[in-house]
Amino acid sequence: MAHVQVRSEYLTAVGTEEALAVLDGLIPEFGEVSGPGTLSRIDLFVDFTTDLDFTSLPGDHWVKRCRKRDIHEDRDYVTGMAFGAGNEVSARLYDKTRELLKSGKDYLKPLWAAQGWEEGQTVWRMEFQVRREGLPDELKGPALDAVPLLGLLWRYLTTEWLRLAIPSDSDDTRTRWPVHPLWEALAGVFDVPPEASPLVRVTKTRAPGDDAIFKAGLWGLTSFMAREGITQLDHGLGEFLQALKVYHDGPEAAEARHLAQYLDRKARAKARRYNVRIKDHEED
Repeated sequence: MAHVQVRSEYLTAVGTEEALAVLDGLIPEFGEVSGPGTLSRIDLFVDFTTDLDFTSLPGDHWVKRCRKRDIHEDRDYVTGMAFGAGNEVSARLYDKTRELLKSGKDYLKPLWAAQGWEEGQTVWRMEFQVRREGLPDELKGPALDAVPLLGLLWRYLTTEWLRLAIPSDSDDTRTRWPVHPLWEALAGVFDVPPEASPLVRVTKTRAPGDDAIFKAGLWGLTSFMAREGITQLDHGLGEFLQALKVYHDGPEAAEARHLAQYLDRKARAKARRYNVRIKDHEED
């Protein structure tokens, strides 16, 4: 019926439960609703101040499930970093006070001040984004049922998916490195009972079956064979592959497309979409 994006100002003013309740009353006015609203994406964050210059720490201090870490700068000042950008689960750690200069979200300042923040202090935001395909099954039901579980999701993200560690010279196994005190404080902002059952992401493949692959895959080949007047499969397949290579890499190509690189990039992108692994493929 509808895909709704709730603005952060409204969420801050009324809270998650109230925002969802208002939507449950509003959406039926547009038509017949067949079921409860669900979540397409969850963003969890914590704003904090610290004297630690974590932006200067080497990359191996971050123990993470993703492979990619991007550093963002503005005139030689490190404004933040991103982990696993573009994946089902990603994270950002950035200077929120600097971002406010562009966004104008000054409504946050009274909330910070109520917690002891003073004008001039840098506020950092640790933010996780989880798309629906990356959510544990417990959070894919009705949106209101998912809200009480957000603390468990935060605990998983800050203990299993990403954490700031203190390297150990005597232990090469990074997963055993002790947690940095700053990160321990961030991970504990949600009041989650230690005995609460953990949330576990269950990886499910969404790759298409043979029927879809081979029917769709033959369209280009058969079209080429019809255009060239070829009826034999071996002949048609050989000519098709040769023409394909010339189209991408040949001297008369409109631009250098580099067929091998193009295929590799497309295959890896679809592997991420289908939640499958291919040789030498890791989550970026």
